[in-house]
Amino acid sequence: MSSLQPAGTPALDSETNSLADIFMRHANELRRFLHGRRGAHDAEDMVQDSFVRLIEQGQTQVISNPRAWLYRTGSNLATDAHDYNRVRSAVHVDCANIEAIADQTADPARIIEARQQANHLWDALQVLPEVCRHAFLLNRFDGLSQREIAQRLCISEKTVERHVLRALAACNRAVVKKGLK
Repeated sequence: MSSLQPAGTPALDSETNSLADIFMRHANELRRFLHGRRGAHDAEDMVQDSFVRLIEQGQTQVISNPRAWLYRTGSNLATDAHDYNRVRSAVHVDCANIEAIADQTADPARIIEARQQANHLWDALQVLPEVCRHAFLLNRFDGLSQREIAQRLCISEKTVERHVLRALAACNRAVVKKGLK
């Protein structure tokens, strides 16, 4: 850093000593580049962000070609903005249509129906042998693998498989018998 630069000024190795000169010389051309390159409607913001990054980067290292550095940074910012907008549009929910999405969990009839289904399934599981029911619950509710259940219950993996299948069949019969969905 030269003795002419105030403290905190980036170390820029160019023919000018001033960030203001660099800004005056390159800002408009960078703005046109960003606007034309990606159709960036926010090209002005990207130009400013590019200069902020130039200042930040220049404080830690010498930048020998500020113009090229600004173009690369601006191009990267435009690419990031394009990617962000593409992802945002893919997952964006239009607020005008948000009311059309019904909260089915708030429907009292659905709550009662779900409770009835759960009760019928629980009743079906209660008639099974305890080890069968326990293996099923460990698998479906605790997410344990057949190997983990076999170790915990001191039975073979094949027996765990049979117990889970038996419990599933009982649940299926309860659904069909009661006409549940």
